[in-house]
Amino acid sequence: MNIEISALFFYQAKEVYLKNNGKIFFVITKGVITGSHTSRFRNFRGYKNVKIWSFEPRLEKLFNIGFICLFAQKSENTSKLYNKKITHFHVELKNEAYQIEYFSKLELKIVEKDVLLPYFIEKRGKKIFTKKLIPQKLSKDLLPYAESVYKKLFHKGADINPRNLIFVNYEEIEDNLIKINPDKRIFKRAKAPWNLKEFNDEIVEKKYIFKVIKSTELVKFQVFDYYNVFLPLSNGNFNYDYNELTDNAKRFYNKINQVYLKKKKSTTKHSSLLENLNRWSKLINQRQQSKIKCVYNNSGSILNSAVVLGDFLVTGDLSFYDTDSLDEAYYLSSILNSNLMQKQVKIRKSSRHIFKIPFEIPIEKYNTHNKNHKHLAEIGKQCQKIAEKTTKKLMLKSSHNISKIKLQKALKNRLNPLLTQIDEILKLEFN
Repeated sequence: MNIEISALFFYQAKEVYLKNNGKIFFVITKGVITGSHTSRFRNFRGYKNVKIWSFEPRLEKLFNIGFICLFAQKSENTSKLYNKKITHFHVELKNEAYQIEYFSKLELKIVEKDVLLPYFIEKRGKKIFTKKLIPQKLSKDLLPYAESVYKKLFHKGADINPRNLIFVNYEEIEDNLIKINPDKRIFKRAKAPWNLKEFNDEIVEKKYIFKVIKSTELVKFQVFDYYNVFLPLSNGNFNYDYNELTDNAKRFYNKINQVYLKKKKSTTKHSSLLENLNRWSKLINQRQQSKIKCVYNNSGSILNSAVVLGDFLVTGDLSFYDTDSLDEAYYLSSILNSNLMQKQVKIRKSSRHIFKIPFEIPIEKYNTHNKNHKHLAEIGKQCQKIAEKTTKKLMLKSSHNISKIKLQKALKNRLNPLLTQIDEILKLEFN
C-alpha cells in the first residue's frame, strides 16, 4: 500500500483537533493533487471550502520535495463531496532579486487565480476515487472518460532482470554453437550489484538466444533496435525443463543462477533466476509468443507505439497487445501515436507512468466493417514505412550514434501530415 503520511495527518487533524467549521492550513506534498495513490484523499470527505496555493520554483526549493499549501474547513456533512471545484492561487516573490533563505522574511504576490477540478470522479462499489486535479480551462480539451475494451487486453511485458546476467552479444563459432559476452549497452544505467561483468566467452547453443525489445529503442511507429538474451527455455514452445537443457546451457545457467542467488536482496523470495524472470508469468505465456504485437511505453513524456512482427519478447517497460489481425495492430498504433492521444495522456497523467491511461478513452474494438477503423489501419502502415525509412537513413548517416531525441524530432516532421489525418478521423470517432 502506498499512501502519503501527510494525508493521514490531514485527516486525523479533522477528527482530533477541529470543531465544525474549524480551519486547517497545511503545508503538504504537491503529489496529493495529482498522484493516483491519493485519489481517495482528494475526496476531501468531511471538509469544505478547500483552497490550494502553489509556488514558483525559487520558493519550492525551500524543501527537498515539491509542496503546496492546503486550506479547508471541517464540515458537518461527511456524506457529500463538496469540493468538485477548488480555488487555486499561484504565488511568486514580489522582488526578483530576493535571495531565498529558510527564515527570510519574504513579500509574496498572487499572480494567478484559477479553478482546479478532477478530470473524472470514479465510483467502484462504495468507494469513490477523485482523479488528478487539473485547471478548469483544460477540461474542454478532455475526451469523454470511458474504459476501453483494450484496457484488459494490453499487458505489461516481462521484467527481464538482472540484465548483466542474460543480455548478450554473440559470435557464431561452429554448427549451432555461439560464444557469448555481456551486451555493453545494458551497463549504461546499471546499478550495483548488477553493474558488473559476470561472465566472459561462454559457449552455448544458439537456440537459447531470444530477441527482446525495450522502450529505449521505441519511437513513433518503429522499434529501431533489439537485444539478444540467453534464456534456458525451449525455443519452440517456451517450456522450461532443466533436465532437457544441453550440457553447455546447463553449465552456463548454473553459473548465472549462482550469481543471482548470491547477490539478490534477502527480501526477494524467488528461489532461482528463472523464477525471477518469470514472475507473475509475464515471460512464459502465449502472449509473448505472438507473431503480431502492438506495443507502447509505460512511462515518459511522449507516448510512442509500434507494430512488432516476428519472434520478439517484450520487456516490462512496455505494454503490448497480441493479435492475429495485422490491421487491428496498425489501427491501435495509429491511435496511440496520435497527437490527440498525446494531449489526453499529458492532461491525465500524474507522474512519468502512463500505464493504462490511454484506455481511459473509449477506443472501440477494431471492426473490419468500420471505414474509419480501416482508414486508421492503412495510415498506420504508411507511417511505419516512413518511420523505418527515416530511422535507417539517419542511423546509417550517423554510424548508429544518433540520439533517440533527434530521431523523435525527425520523425515528428516527416509524420506530421499523416498524424493530422489520424486526429481528424479520431475526432469523428470520439464525437
